[in-house]
Amino acid sequence: MSIREVLKSNKAIRVLGKKIKIYFEFWHDAVDFSHFYLESAESRNNYDYSIMLYVHSIEKGLCMENARPFGYSKVKNLVKILKNEKDKEKFEYQAGIAVLNAWVAFFKEKGWEHAICKEVESFLSTQEKIDIKCGEKKYSYDWTKNNYREYENIVLSRCSVRDFQNRRINDEDIMSAIKCFQYTPTACNRQMCKLIRVESKDKKKILLDTLIGIPGFNKETVSFFVVTYDIAAFAYSGERNQGLFNAGLATMNFVNALHARGIGSCCLQWSNKRSEDRYVRDALGLSDSERIAIVIGAGYYLQENIIPCSVRRPIKNIFTTI
Repeated sequence: MSIREVLKSNKAIRVLGKKIKIYFEFWHDAVDFSHFYLESAESRNNYDYSIMLYVHSIEKGLCMENARPFGYSKVKNLVKILKNEKDKEKFEYQAGIAVLNAWVAFFKEKGWEHAICKEVESFLSTQEKIDIKCGEKKYSYDWTKNNYREYENIVLSRCSVRDFQNRRINDEDIMSAIKCFQYTPTACNRQMCKLIRVESKDKKKILLDTLIGIPGFNKETVSFFVVTYDIAAFAYSGERNQGLFNAGLATMNFVNALHARGIGSCCLQWSNKRSEDRYVRDALGLSDSERIAIVIGAGYYLQENIIPCSVRRPIKNIFTTI
Protein backbone atom coordinates (compact mmCIF):
# COMPACT_ATOMS: atom_id res chain seq x y z
CA MET A 1 0.00 0.00 0.00
CA SER A 2 1.38 3.42 -0.97
CA ILE A 3 1.82 6.27 1.51
CA ARG A 4 -1.07 8.07 -0.22
CA GLU A 5 -3.37 5.09 0.26
CA VAL A 6 -2.32 4.73 3.90
CA LEU A 7 -3.09 8.41 4.56
CA LYS A 8 -6.45 8.18 2.79
CA SER A 9 -7.41 5.14 4.85
CA ASN A 10 -6.99 7.20 8.04
CA LYS A 11 -10.29 9.04 8.53
CA ALA A 12 -8.86 11.86 10.67
CA ILE A 13 -6.13 12.60 8.10
CA ARG A 14 -8.63 12.30 5.23
CA VAL A 15 -11.04 14.77 6.87
CA LEU A 16 -8.21 17.21 7.56
CA GLY A 17 -7.03 16.97 3.96
CA LYS A 18 -10.50 17.70 2.64
CA LYS A 19 -10.85 20.70 4.95
CA ILE A 20 -7.56 22.12 3.71
CA LYS A 21 -8.69 21.69 0.09
CA ILE A 22 -12.02 23.37 0.85
CA TYR A 23 -10.34 26.39 2.41
CA PHE A 24 -7.87 26.50 -0.47
CA GLU A 25 -10.60 26.59 -3.12
CA PHE A 26 -12.75 29.13 -1.26
CA TRP A 27 -9.70 31.33 -0.66
CA HIS A 28 -9.02 31.41 -4.39
CA ASP A 29 -12.70 32.20 -5.02
CA ALA A 30 -12.39 35.18 -2.66
CA VAL A 31 -9.21 36.35 -4.39
CA ASP A 32 -10.91 36.15 -7.78
CA PHE A 33 -14.08 37.87 -6.58
CA SER A 34 -12.17 40.80 -5.06
CA HIS A 35 -10.04 41.11 -8.19
CA PHE A 36 -12.83 41.06 -10.77
CA TYR A 37 -15.94 42.46 -9.02
CA LEU A 38 -17.83 45.43 -10.46
CA GLU A 39 -15.76 48.37 -9.22
CA SER A 40 -12.56 46.50 -9.99
CA ALA A 41 -13.92 45.91 -13.49
CA GLU A 42 -14.42 49.66 -13.88
CA SER A 43 -10.72 50.19 -13.14
CA ARG A 44 -10.07 48.08 -16.25
CA ASN A 45 -12.51 50.19 -18.29
CA ASN A 46 -15.23 47.54 -18.21
CA TYR A 47 -18.42 49.51 -17.48
CA ASP A 48 -20.99 47.03 -18.82
CA TYR A 49 -22.50 45.92 -15.52
CA SER A 50 -22.21 49.36 -13.92
CA ILE A 51 -24.32 50.73 -16.75
CA MET A 52 -26.89 47.96 -16.37
CA LEU A 53 -27.19 48.63 -12.64
CA TYR A 54 -27.87 52.32 -13.27
CA VAL A 55 -30.35 51.48 -16.03
CA HIS A 56 -32.28 49.16 -13.72
CA SER A 57 -32.23 51.61 -10.81
CA ILE A 58 -33.49 54.51 -12.93
CA GLU A 59 -36.19 52.32 -14.49
CA LYS A 60 -37.46 51.39 -11.03
CA GLY A 61 -37.67 55.09 -10.15
CA LEU A 62 -39.75 55.71 -13.27
CA CYS A 63 -42.24 53.06 -12.10
CA MET A 64 -42.85 54.44 -8.61
CA GLU A 65 -46.35 55.51 -7.60
CA ASN A 66 -46.65 59.14 -6.51
CA ALA A 67 -43.34 59.83 -8.24
CA ARG A 68 -41.13 62.67 -7.11
CA PRO A 69 -38.03 64.17 -8.76
CA PHE A 70 -35.32 61.55 -8.40
CA GLY A 71 -32.08 60.16 -9.74
CA TYR A 72 -29.88 63.24 -10.00
CA SER A 73 -26.67 61.58 -8.79
CA LYS A 74 -27.43 58.38 -10.70
CA VAL A 75 -27.96 60.02 -14.07
CA LYS A 76 -24.91 62.21 -13.51
CA ASN A 77 -22.78 59.14 -12.78
CA LEU A 78 -24.28 57.29 -15.73
CA VAL A 79 -23.43 60.13 -18.10
CA LYS A 80 -19.88 60.14 -16.76
CA ILE A 81 -19.54 56.40 -17.38
CA LEU A 82 -21.03 56.64 -20.87
CA LYS A 83 -18.55 59.36 -21.77
CA ASN A 84 -15.75 56.94 -20.85
CA GLU A 85 -17.18 54.12 -22.97
CA LYS A 86 -15.49 53.97 -26.36
CA ASP A 87 -17.75 51.41 -28.05
CA LYS A 88 -20.98 53.23 -28.86
CA GLU A 89 -22.47 50.15 -30.55
CA LYS A 90 -22.48 48.03 -27.39
CA PHE A 91 -25.86 46.98 -26.05
CA GLU A 92 -25.03 48.34 -22.58
CA TYR A 93 -24.07 51.76 -23.95
CA GLN A 94 -27.27 52.03 -25.96
CA ALA A 95 -29.36 50.91 -22.98
CA GLY A 96 -27.73 53.70 -20.96
CA ILE A 97 -28.62 56.27 -23.61
CA ALA A 98 -32.17 54.91 -23.84
CA VAL A 99 -32.82 55.16 -20.10
CA LEU A 100 -31.47 58.72 -20.00
CA ASN A 101 -33.88 59.63 -22.81
CA ALA A 102 -36.72 58.07 -20.79
CA TRP A 103 -35.66 59.94 -17.64
CA VAL A 104 -35.58 63.32 -19.44
CA ALA A 105 -38.95 62.66 -21.09
CA PHE A 106 -40.43 61.71 -17.70
CA PHE A 107 -39.24 64.95 -16.11
CA LYS A 108 -40.63 67.01 -18.99
CA GLU A 109 -43.99 65.24 -18.73
CA LYS A 110 -44.12 66.09 -15.01
CA GLY A 111 -43.01 69.67 -15.58
CA TRP A 112 -39.95 69.25 -13.35
CA GLU A 113 -36.83 71.25 -13.93
CA HIS A 114 -33.29 70.85 -12.65
CA ALA A 115 -29.84 71.90 -13.84
CA ILE A 116 -28.84 68.26 -14.29
CA CYS A 117 -31.69 67.81 -16.77
CA LYS A 118 -30.06 70.37 -19.05
CA GLU A 119 -26.68 68.62 -18.66
CA VAL A 120 -28.23 65.31 -19.64
CA GLU A 121 -30.09 66.84 -22.58
CA SER A 122 -26.88 68.46 -23.77
CA PHE A 123 -25.11 65.09 -23.66
CA LEU A 124 -27.99 63.29 -25.41
CA SER A 125 -27.99 65.89 -28.21
CA THR A 126 -24.57 64.55 -29.26
CA GLN A 127 -25.81 60.94 -29.52
CA GLU A 128 -27.22 59.12 -32.51
CA LYS A 129 -30.75 57.78 -32.46
CA ILE A 130 -31.08 54.25 -31.10
CA ASP A 131 -33.79 51.60 -31.36
CA ILE A 132 -33.64 50.27 -27.79
CA LYS A 133 -36.49 51.32 -25.50
CA CYS A 134 -35.84 51.63 -21.79
CA GLY A 135 -37.84 53.19 -18.98
CA GLU A 136 -41.27 51.94 -17.99
CA LYS A 137 -44.11 50.10 -19.71
CA LYS A 138 -47.58 48.95 -18.81
CA TYR A 139 -47.99 45.29 -18.01
CA SER A 140 -51.22 43.32 -17.69
CA TYR A 141 -51.65 39.62 -17.11
CA ASP A 142 -54.68 37.60 -18.12
CA TRP A 143 -54.31 34.27 -16.34
CA THR A 144 -57.27 32.81 -18.28
CA LYS A 145 -55.13 32.74 -21.45
CA ASN A 146 -52.50 30.53 -19.85
CA ASN A 147 -52.98 26.87 -19.08
CA TYR A 148 -51.09 26.25 -15.86
CA ARG A 149 -51.48 22.52 -16.32
CA GLU A 150 -49.41 22.64 -19.50
CA TYR A 151 -46.55 24.28 -17.61
CA GLU A 152 -46.95 21.89 -14.71
CA ASN A 153 -46.80 18.97 -17.11
CA ILE A 154 -43.54 20.27 -18.62
CA VAL A 155 -41.90 20.55 -15.19
CA LEU A 156 -43.26 17.31 -13.73
CA SER A 157 -42.63 15.15 -16.80
CA ARG A 158 -39.03 16.22 -17.28
CA CYS A 159 -36.29 13.96 -15.95
CA SER A 160 -32.56 13.67 -16.51
CA VAL A 161 -31.47 11.28 -19.27
CA ARG A 162 -28.01 10.30 -20.51
CA ASP A 163 -28.71 8.60 -23.82
CA PHE A 164 -30.06 10.36 -26.89
CA GLN A 165 -30.91 9.98 -30.55
CA ASN A 166 -27.90 10.18 -32.85
CA ARG A 167 -28.82 13.44 -34.56
CA ARG A 168 -27.86 17.07 -34.22
CA ILE A 169 -30.24 19.35 -32.33
CA ASN A 170 -31.70 21.69 -34.92
CA ASP A 171 -31.29 25.44 -34.68
CA GLU A 172 -35.01 26.20 -34.40
CA ASP A 173 -35.34 24.09 -31.27
CA ILE A 174 -32.18 25.59 -29.77
CA MET A 175 -33.28 29.17 -30.44
CA SER A 176 -36.61 28.50 -28.74
CA ALA A 177 -34.81 27.33 -25.60
CA ILE A 178 -32.27 30.18 -25.78
CA LYS A 179 -35.13 32.70 -25.66
CA CYS A 180 -36.24 31.14 -22.38
CA PHE A 181 -32.65 31.35 -21.14
CA GLN A 182 -32.47 34.99 -22.29
CA TYR A 183 -35.63 36.01 -20.42
CA THR A 184 -34.65 34.45 -17.10
CA PRO A 185 -34.76 37.07 -14.31
CA THR A 186 -31.30 38.11 -13.11
CA ALA A 187 -30.13 40.32 -10.24
CA CYS A 188 -31.03 43.92 -11.17
CA ASN A 189 -31.33 42.76 -14.79
CA ARG A 190 -27.54 42.58 -15.09
CA GLN A 191 -27.79 39.52 -17.36
CA MET A 192 -24.44 38.04 -16.34
CA CYS A 193 -25.11 34.53 -17.66
CA LYS A 194 -24.12 33.20 -21.06
CA LEU A 195 -24.65 29.92 -22.87
CA ILE A 196 -22.00 28.20 -25.00
CA ARG A 197 -22.88 25.41 -27.42
CA VAL A 198 -19.89 23.10 -27.75
CA GLU A 199 -19.72 21.49 -31.20
CA SER A 200 -15.98 21.34 -31.81
CA LYS A 201 -14.74 17.76 -31.44
CA ASP A 202 -11.62 18.97 -29.66
CA LYS A 203 -13.59 21.07 -27.16
CA LYS A 204 -16.10 18.26 -26.62
CA LYS A 205 -13.26 15.85 -25.87
CA ILE A 206 -11.86 18.29 -23.30
CA LEU A 207 -15.23 18.28 -21.52
CA LEU A 208 -15.53 14.50 -21.71
CA ASP A 209 -12.05 14.14 -20.24
CA THR A 210 -12.65 16.68 -17.48
CA LEU A 211 -16.27 16.40 -16.37
CA ILE A 212 -17.15 14.54 -13.20
CA GLY A 213 -20.23 12.32 -13.35
CA ILE A 214 -19.93 11.45 -17.02
CA PRO A 215 -20.22 7.61 -16.72
CA GLY A 216 -23.48 6.38 -18.20
CA PHE A 217 -23.58 9.03 -20.92
CA ASN A 218 -23.71 8.04 -24.56
CA LYS A 219 -20.64 10.06 -25.48
CA GLU A 220 -21.30 9.75 -29.21
CA THR A 221 -24.77 11.34 -29.17
CA VAL A 222 -24.55 13.92 -26.37
CA SER A 223 -24.40 17.65 -27.14
CA PHE A 224 -22.85 19.91 -24.54
CA PHE A 225 -23.93 23.38 -23.43
CA VAL A 226 -21.89 25.35 -20.91
CA VAL A 227 -23.59 27.95 -18.68
CA THR A 228 -21.31 30.72 -17.41
CA TYR A 229 -21.61 33.79 -15.20
CA ASP A 230 -19.43 36.88 -14.88
CA ILE A 231 -17.94 37.93 -11.54
CA ALA A 232 -17.61 41.48 -12.87
CA ALA A 233 -21.39 41.87 -12.50
CA PHE A 234 -21.38 41.83 -8.71
CA ALA A 235 -20.98 44.91 -6.55
CA TYR A 236 -20.10 43.74 -3.03
CA SER A 237 -19.35 40.71 -0.85
CA GLY A 238 -23.00 39.95 -0.15
CA GLU A 239 -23.43 39.04 -3.82
CA ARG A 240 -20.71 36.40 -3.77
CA ASN A 241 -23.20 33.57 -4.44
CA GLN A 242 -25.39 35.42 -6.94
CA GLY A 243 -23.56 34.05 -9.96
CA LEU A 244 -24.45 30.44 -9.27
CA PHE A 245 -28.00 31.39 -8.26
CA ASN A 246 -28.65 33.33 -11.46
CA ALA A 247 -27.02 30.63 -13.59
CA GLY A 248 -29.24 28.04 -11.89
CA LEU A 249 -32.39 29.95 -12.79
CA ALA A 250 -31.27 30.32 -16.40
CA THR A 251 -30.35 26.64 -16.59
CA MET A 252 -33.78 25.47 -15.44
CA ASN A 253 -35.53 27.71 -17.94
CA PHE A 254 -33.28 26.32 -20.66
CA VAL A 255 -33.64 22.60 -19.86
CA ASN A 256 -37.41 22.88 -19.39
CA ALA A 257 -37.66 24.63 -22.75
CA LEU A 258 -35.56 21.87 -24.34
CA HIS A 259 -37.89 19.30 -22.78
CA ALA A 260 -40.91 21.04 -24.30
CA ARG A 261 -39.26 20.51 -27.69
CA GLY A 262 -38.61 16.82 -27.16
CA ILE A 263 -34.99 17.28 -26.11
CA GLY A 264 -33.73 15.48 -23.04
CA SER A 265 -30.92 16.77 -20.85
CA CYS A 266 -28.83 16.17 -17.77
CA CYS A 267 -27.22 18.89 -15.66
CA LEU A 268 -23.62 18.10 -14.74
CA GLN A 269 -22.23 19.80 -11.67
CA TRP A 270 -19.07 21.76 -12.30
CA SER A 271 -17.27 20.20 -9.35
CA ASN A 272 -13.74 20.35 -10.68
CA LYS A 273 -10.66 21.59 -8.88
CA ARG A 274 -9.13 24.94 -9.70
CA SER A 275 -6.48 23.72 -12.16
CA GLU A 276 -9.06 21.82 -14.24
CA ASP A 277 -11.44 24.76 -14.12
CA ARG A 278 -8.73 27.13 -15.38
CA TYR A 279 -7.78 24.72 -18.17
CA VAL A 280 -11.34 24.37 -19.47
CA ARG A 281 -12.10 28.09 -19.19
CA ASP A 282 -9.01 28.83 -21.28
CA ALA A 283 -9.98 26.15 -23.81
CA LEU A 284 -13.46 27.66 -24.17
CA GLY A 285 -12.05 31.17 -24.58
CA LEU A 286 -13.76 32.65 -21.52
CA SER A 287 -12.74 36.06 -20.23
CA ASP A 288 -10.75 36.21 -16.99
CA SER A 289 -13.81 37.16 -14.95
CA GLU A 290 -16.15 34.51 -16.42
CA ARG A 291 -16.82 31.33 -14.48
CA ILE A 292 -18.38 28.01 -15.45
CA ALA A 293 -21.55 27.33 -13.46
CA ILE A 294 -22.76 24.07 -14.97
CA VAL A 295 -22.50 21.90 -18.08
CA ILE A 296 -25.63 20.50 -19.70
CA GLY A 297 -25.62 17.29 -21.72
CA ALA A 298 -28.55 17.19 -24.15
CA GLY A 299 -30.08 15.45 -27.17
CA TYR A 300 -33.39 14.31 -28.61
CA TYR A 301 -35.15 11.74 -26.45
CA LEU A 302 -35.02 8.09 -27.40
CA GLN A 303 -38.40 6.39 -27.70
CA GLU A 304 -37.62 4.70 -24.38
CA ASN A 305 -34.90 5.22 -21.81
CA ILE A 306 -33.86 3.57 -18.55
CA ILE A 307 -33.33 6.14 -15.79
CA PRO A 308 -33.09 6.24 -11.97
CA CYS A 309 -36.37 6.55 -10.06
CA SER A 310 -35.05 9.70 -8.31
CA VAL A 311 -37.80 9.52 -5.68
CA ARG A 312 -38.72 12.91 -4.22
CA ARG A 313 -39.12 13.78 -0.55
CA PRO A 314 -42.74 14.29 0.58
CA ILE A 315 -44.02 17.86 0.38
CA LYS A 316 -44.39 17.92 4.18
CA ASN A 317 -40.60 17.46 4.40
CA ILE A 318 -39.75 20.41 2.14
CA PHE A 319 -42.48 22.97 2.82
CA THR A 320 -43.62 24.72 5.95
CA THR A 321 -45.63 27.78 6.91
CA ILE A 322 -44.38 29.91 9.81
